[in-house]
Amino acid sequence: MRIMLRLYGPLAKYSRQEGLHELNLPASLSLNALMEFLNVPSSAIAFMVVNGVKTNTNYLLQENDTVKVFPWVAGG
Repeated sequence: MRIMLRLYGPLAKYSRQEGLHELNLPASLSLNALMEFLNVPSSAIAFMVVNGVKTNTNYLLQENDTVKVFPWVAGG
């Protein structure tokens, strides 16, 4: 199954490529399983968006999904 993935901010270090890029994955993979596969700690993730819609980690990825993962941010 082919998806597009982008990890933002400090999460980008868990990706093999920068920016939006293609991944080929096994079928029926959840967002949670994808993050585990990439070794992204769940505590570092603020939210995830699939095809422009905020979703939870139980979402089962589909062919041609676009996944964007956003970190917690801080400032002052």
